[in-house]
Amino acid sequence: MAYLKRMVDRYWPHGIPEPEQKASLLNEPIAFRDTGDARVLHRWPKGRPLHAVVAECLANVELLLGQLEAGVRVTDNQRDLVRQLYVATQRQREVLAAALRLEELE
Repeated sequence: MAYLKRMVDRYWPHGIPEPEQKASLLNEPIAFRDTGDARVLHRWPKGRPLHAVVAECLANVELLLGQLEAGVRVTDNQRDLVRQLYVATQRQREVLAAALRLEELE
């Protein structure tokens, strides 16, 4: 008889307790700053680090220099403007490279 009771208990369906619902950002109501213990949901990602922005600018300046050094076709009255652009771009590359070497920039 004990054997039969163990078999019935073994294969008889048991009640499964409901899992505890944990708070997360998905099932939590949207809260605003002016309510006491609310979490603030940020809509925008944090800005890129300044070091990354300067590095990207330097890469773009070097691309521009490469194209200017490869040659640009302009009329005679625009040659001075292109020369000024080239000189200013070289200076900008020097300044951006020096800024990347700063340790405080990060």
